[in-house]
Amino acid sequence: MNQWSPSDWLYHAEGGKHAIFRYRPSAANKSNCLAEEHVLRIPKHDLASSYAVFGNASADDNAALATDHEVSNAPEQETKSFLFQRNVVQPLLGQRYLDLPRSVVLPAVFCAQLYQQAIASGNIPSSRLQSWTLESSEKKSTSNNYATNKCVKAALLRDHTTLIKHPRFADPMAKHNVISVEIKPKAGYITSSPLVPPKNRCKYNRTRYSLQQQLMQRGHVQKGWRRKIDQQDDSEIQNSKPFTPSNYSPLDLFSGNISQIQTALKDLSIHMQNNFRVFSNGTQIFGEDISPLEGESKDILDNLVRQCRSSACNKHDENKSADTVLLDFICSVVSKMLQREKLLRNLLSMQLLDVIDGDGAIRVYERLVHLCDGSNSKAEELLDEAMLLVDEELTEQPKPPQLRGNNLAISPFELPNCSILHKLIEEMDSFQSHPENEMNSSHEVCIQLVDQLSQEGCIYLLQNWLLSLAMCDVSFFVTFQCLADDQCTVEECQSIDNGGIMHYDVETEEEALRTRTMIHYEVKVVDCDAKPAKKLRSRTKVEDVFQFLTS
Repeated sequence: MNQWSPSDWLYHAEGGKHAIFRYRPSAANKSNCLAEEHVLRIPKHDLASSYAVFGNASADDNAALATDHEVSNAPEQETKSFLFQRNVVQPLLGQRYLDLPRSVVLPAVFCAQLYQQAIASGNIPSSRLQSWTLESSEKKSTSNNYATNKCVKAALLRDHTTLIKHPRFADPMAKHNVISVEIKPKAGYITSSPLVPPKNRCKYNRTRYSLQQQLMQRGHVQKGWRRKIDQQDDSEIQNSKPFTPSNYSPLDLFSGNISQIQTALKDLSIHMQNNFRVFSNGTQIFGEDISPLEGESKDILDNLVRQCRSSACNKHDENKSADTVLLDFICSVVSKMLQREKLLRNLLSMQLLDVIDGDGAIRVYERLVHLCDGSNSKAEELLDEAMLLVDEELTEQPKPPQLRGNNLAISPFELPNCSILHKLIEEMDSFQSHPENEMNSSHEVCIQLVDQLSQEGCIYLLQNWLLSLAMCDVSFFVTFQCLADDQCTVEECQSIDNGGIMHYDVETEEEALRTRTMIHYEVKVVDCDAKPAKKLRSRTKVEDVFQFLTS
């Protein structure tokens, strides 16, 4: 029976609530098939809680070890996160683009040592260290694993910086470089909801991402990946770089046009922030304040396509650095993959389920709380439960006339029989963003209708808004390797069982002769957890900052 040892799991990355650990075993544990090419996703609150109790445990303490059987025999396998991804997200996004998490149970001592190793590694960004304290992580946590079970429930996920061997390729693929790009696409639309108040109508003119970049530049918004000035000492303030806004437009990425997609990726690669990272054979080589060692980019590019450079990289431009040439090549390849796959189209359709905007969500939430006798907790409990209730007959019954041609037509949630809701949807559908006197009139009508909504009507609108919010916050990995053209001559899109195959034309350095290489790739979405309804309590503060920007 294989044993899991904390020393075989290395800190890899993190978000606001969770930390990611990659399986990098010692030679003695190489045969652990369950963990091989996987990562653990663990709530930081549970790591901090475990360390608070078992922080003094010895590194070779047998209590920190677990067997495959113990880890895989997790009770309540179908967690809320699992059900949300399987029942709500996967059918709309596409099963081939989302691997479901596997729930595992870990000893608290195991997690305590992971916590200790992560802190000692020095790899945690300084801007994130505060979130590893028990007090800070507790504020964001929705988990009660340690307190109730004396153990920690985590998710075991595929490591998407690796590729699963494709059956069409006979040669061993381990010798080929594997490049993986992690992208946070953000919201690919501009809101047109009449529920946006006059003070926030700058939202009608630009993407939310563009507006937030300007707000960050002015100091109105702070993101977790950036070090907060009030947490720095004087020397850190002097050495910190000023924030530079990105020109990236999510509209380009979601356009379906390969040229615009490539422009979007290049803009992301120029100012990566927390939205663009590149890995080579599992090791991060590009990211915010991360770049390859001298000579590494050229070696990687030469290994990817022997003695070749993409024509899209302006190979004759001697002023370009090796890093830029490599990034341009990667952006060119990835843009072709994204253009031929359906992921971005499916993801955008789910994002467009937001028909009320954050400002409208605040108003609808207030109405729901009122209908719940003023109880925020009761309203949030109803909404969290409703997020898992999909319309099982969605594909069998046609949508009512009010939803035909509307963004809500693909909603996985059942439309309630609420005449006020139907009128509100019709009014939002017919809303025109100009002239201004009509905007004000439509806004007032919609506010009045919201104040008459039934409980079911409120839940329906908030279900779709929260689903959209989750889809605007996902990341996806595009992972690929270049192979010899004679290994496979047939192109195919990605399927549930296998990655995709595509041709890619490159030019040799000698006389710009064209040659063709085959590329094996996978596109996979991660971070698809449902957003808790409790987030609505503080939404006013999030939306109010937009008033600082003129429309």
